[in-house]
Amino acid sequence: MPATINVRPDGVGVITMDSPPVNSLGTELVTSFKQEFPKLVSDPKVKAIVVTGKGNMFCGGAEITEFAIMVAMGPEKMKENNPVAALSEMMDMIDASPKTVVAALNGPALGGGGEVSLACHYRVASAKSSVGFPEVKLGLLPGAQGTQRLPRVAPLPTAMSMILQGNPLNAQAAKKNGIVDLVASKDLIEEAAEWALSHPPAPISKREVHKTNRFMVAAGGLEQGLNTAVNAAPLMIAPRSIIKCFEAACSGKPFRDGLKVEQEEFTKLVFSVESAALRHLFLSERLAQKVPGVDEKPLPLNKIGILGAGLMGGGIAMCFIQKGIPVVLKDAKQEWLDGGVKKIDSLWAGRLKKGKLSKDKYNQYHSLLKPTLDFADFKDVDMVIEAVPEIMDLKKQCFLDIEKNTKPDCLICTNTSGLNIDDIAAVLKDPSRVMGTHFFSPANVMQLLENVRTSKSSIKTLSTGMQMAKIISKKAVMVGNCDGFVGNRMLAPYAGEAKMVGEEGATIEQIDKACTKFGMAMGPMALGDLVGLELFWKQRQAAGDMKKQTKTYYGPYELTDWLCEKGRFGLKTPDPSIKANGRGVFIHQGRDKYVDPEVVAKMEEIRKTKGITARAVSDEEIVERLFFTMINEGFKILEEGYVARSSDIDIVYIYGYGFPPSKGGPMFFAENYVGFQKILERLKVYGAQAKERFTKNPHYLPIDYFEPSKLLEACAQKQGTKVFPGQTLIDVVLKDFRKNNSAPGPFSKL
Repeated sequence: MPATINVRPDGVGVITMDSPPVNSLGTELVTSFKQEFPKLVSDPKVKAIVVTGKGNMFCGGAEITEFAIMVAMGPEKMKENNPVAALSEMMDMIDASPKTVVAALNGPALGGGGEVSLACHYRVASAKSSVGFPEVKLGLLPGAQGTQRLPRVAPLPTAMSMILQGNPLNAQAAKKNGIVDLVASKDLIEEAAEWALSHPPAPISKREVHKTNRFMVAAGGLEQGLNTAVNAAPLMIAPRSIIKCFEAACSGKPFRDGLKVEQEEFTKLVFSVESAALRHLFLSERLAQKVPGVDEKPLPLNKIGILGAGLMGGGIAMCFIQKGIPVVLKDAKQEWLDGGVKKIDSLWAGRLKKGKLSKDKYNQYHSLLKPTLDFADFKDVDMVIEAVPEIMDLKKQCFLDIEKNTKPDCLICTNTSGLNIDDIAAVLKDPSRVMGTHFFSPANVMQLLENVRTSKSSIKTLSTGMQMAKIISKKAVMVGNCDGFVGNRMLAPYAGEAKMVGEEGATIEQIDKACTKFGMAMGPMALGDLVGLELFWKQRQAAGDMKKQTKTYYGPYELTDWLCEKGRFGLKTPDPSIKANGRGVFIHQGRDKYVDPEVVAKMEEIRKTKGITARAVSDEEIVERLFFTMINEGFKILEEGYVARSSDIDIVYIYGYGFPPSKGGPMFFAENYVGFQKILERLKVYGAQAKERFTKNPHYLPIDYFEPSKLLEACAQKQGTKVFPGQTLIDVVLKDFRKNNSAPGPFSKL
């Protein structure tokens, strides 16, 4: 049974929520709870009741997978048969109990779990428990009475922080803010039972909102909270609905009137595309861990080797050390090694100084780091991650040196962002031990990890790579070994079109602003300065072809090549002569930046050389040209079988490239915000313009990224087709597409 009951000798009835893995409030648990709880209320032997969860979790909240079914009903059907009603009835049942009910928080009480705890008359928490309402991160609000109950026990600033921003509280903080009544120091159930027997029923629904909270609302406190939430996530719509619910709670109206407002706002949100996008991401993260065919037990990772102590290597080393895993960090020269260790230490020392890291932890971290110049120190590591510069011959030599100095089952991984990993692995006797581990900079901060499977990677290698990502808390996606993998391959046309619209007349400020207004964390021009403008410049130099274009980089090159020739790569190249801590497209001074006037002048010169007259370019055109080409490339990656499913692409772009979560990722955005037919039509328009440009003007290089994906065309033909709740039309069409088409990628036969 998902809800089990037992009666203790002291007359306390205990009802335990048992729905692994997080005791989520799915239909089965809620139904079971509503059947079992009345038995304790009616049992004359029961004097009081304790509600708890099994294992280390009180309750993780609603079962998100059931929301798709809710939405499929449609707003009108939901009014007739509201699935949330059963959960609210459960809360009412607890609240109305004539016997004292105490929530024994044995672990996190999140979302609906927090609401269950507030439906109880009192809360006793273990020291390791917490209370939180993360619904806003799914574009929702606590829809089972949470918005009305929390302001009746907690100060308004706390309630706003918890529900508007999704910030949880640990047990002690919850006690301090009136949400928890007691933090247990001994046995949780014993102390909860003792509290239940010694306190009368005190339903929160009968309490008045404290006058301080009402005064703060009258003084504009809600507006301040809303501004904070909106500034943190400008495209989110849930905060405004939450404010309406808080207003109702603090208005002096009856509790039931507030619940009506909460239900109206919850219904509005659950049917919004923004919430659908965020729920899509939540489920996509789970799905990304299930790589088709990768099902072997992973190898243990007790010690890690990192080759290259630069920005990437140092950041990767920190990821493992901060999880308690020893790291051997090697570089070729002492000064490079010392510089890498110094950078790592400065980051830890900064956290120590701010009180975010204890002295003991700081010392422990350093004890786990072994700097070395000797490959022989890799003799007992379980995995080596190579993070040397993007030069093929250098990486091949490094792999040979690693192979000579590691045990036969040690995995050898490369952090390349685009080189062909099969080519690198080919130098080894056993290429099955190789895979790509593409971290994003800074590696100790960025959440995304593109794990890259080669043609020879063993299943054991791949499963260990996915397990490694879990260990260091990364959002991992398994991708195939194609140019640029998923992220950088899709970024290439986006970056190429950003440069192209700039030459046609859009200002650099306008290009970046159009993208940040769309919701990107930063614009493409600022991103270039952050990553480094020299990366592809050096690759083209190494190839001996400065006009070379690949799936990872496209022209026009004139502006960036000019900057690179002057040694202005962006943030990594300061210019003391103008007091700039970085110089590229922008002049960076501290946290401020502005477009370099020399760049503006150079752009004018380039236009004259190419015979272009600057024209007005609308923000709409900028967005369409940059994002529709990005999306089209995503369709091509799916079509070619280099990624398993469309949601994996969305995970890559949300966590690696700053795509706005409320838009769900490029592929979700294409299906749910724009529509395949519109994207297809606009690609054809811009493609015709591009073809005319590069066929008539010899200064321009040919491009093919406007050429529509066959999969996109197939999806456009099926637009409007209904799919089962939780599915995407892209993946439904993709399944049939893969049956009827051959493709080179490892996922092409799924």
